[in-house]
Amino acid sequence: MSKLSEYCQSLRTPDTFFNISYAVMMFMMVTLPITVFFMWPIGVTLMLLWICQWNWHEKWENFKANDGIPYGFFLLGIFLIPVLGFINSTNMPIAWRSFECHLWFLFTPLVFLTTSAKLWSKRHINTLLLLFSISQILLLVFLFARAIYKTRETGDTSYMYNNFFCYKRHHAYVALYATFVYLLIFKYLIDHFYELSKKKFLLWFLLELFIAIGVFCVYSRAGILTFLLMNTIWCLYAIRIRPTTWKYMLSLVVFAAALFTVLIVTSPNNRFTEDAFSFRNHDKTNKTIDPRLIIWQAAWDAAMDNLPWGVGTGDGNDVIVEKYHENGHWKSSNHPYNAHNQFLFALLTNGIPGLIIVLLFFYTPLGLAIKHRDIWLFSLFLLMTFNCLVECMFDRRAGVDFFAVMIPLFMLKIHSIPYQNNTLQS
Repeated sequence: MSKLSEYCQSLRTPDTFFNISYAVMMFMMVTLPITVFFMWPIGVTLMLLWICQWNWHEKWENFKANDGIPYGFFLLGIFLIPVLGFINSTNMPIAWRSFECHLWFLFTPLVFLTTSAKLWSKRHINTLLLLFSISQILLLVFLFARAIYKTRETGDTSYMYNNFFCYKRHHAYVALYATFVYLLIFKYLIDHFYELSKKKFLLWFLLELFIAIGVFCVYSRAGILTFLLMNTIWCLYAIRIRPTTWKYMLSLVVFAAALFTVLIVTSPNNRFTEDAFSFRNHDKTNKTIDPRLIIWQAAWDAAMDNLPWGVGTGDGNDVIVEKYHENGHWKSSNHPYNAHNQFLFALLTNGIPGLIIVLLFFYTPLGLAIKHRDIWLFSLFLLMTFNCLVECMFDRRAGVDFFAVMIPLFMLKIHSIPYQNNTLQS
């Protein structure tokens, strides 16, 4: 039997429903970095399999054993608060879209955390993460190939940056996924530092550099700053765990700083120092601050006007546009952007209860990370926090799908057993 066949055989367990569900999860992890198109069929399939098992008492015991109680409580709030916000919503299509996004906060914990940790070996979890990583790396390869081809064809270097580079994917989420894969490989190198040959270590190290270049070409300002911060934190973590790696860690920090410098100097449209012109009139000599601050100001004003319950789940964007008009920001009114801050948007749409439940939700990965001293849950907490400060991550499928899957998966990783005799014999 080939090594691949043996490996696939090792993932099989005596539980048929788990085997089928796991195969669906593998497909989910492959498609997640590329498209959200398949996520609904995947979610429905997983829920049907979950219901067909019908072992409710066992599910409840597993849920408690996997630290599901506090997480489930906050997830239920994350789901129910927007549902209650339907009452005072007038824009129901947007409200239903938000409802559809938040369903994933219920789907994945039910499927993942109610399954016995005895079935989830670390090999199962690592395989899912490996599939996600391969898919994201292949996406970056495709984006680079397309950008280079377009640049050579047109002579326009803009194809190497930002939305032109990301093609049909939102640059903030491409940067988030790539940074996460970067950290996965980082952890692998730390754990196997003394086991890998110099040649293999160099190949993995070069792959890290490739992903870092990809993050910078994505050119999401928040994504780059998050990457720089996470890279520095993990370098310090690596030096603490493996003191002899300090030369490699220092080279990663220097390389990231050099990439940032090159990006600032060579980019045709420098998003870190670009001029922002006034949104009040056509006079471009009347400079103003970054457009995000204008959006935040409008969202804050609207939130203060509608305390304590908010404007409703579906009406946030409409109210922000009204504030643009009131403040004279004529150009912004042509673009019904959301608040670009999850905490502010929760306060605007669902008032003080919405903001409280979102803040409490962040406690779960942080609290479990501290309790179990788990670097991964702490990293997910940081990634979620940094990105939610500048994006409405919980109102976009790409954000919800990622965190709704990864947080319970790493919660399971804490309780999962090493690879042993929980698999079928070939």
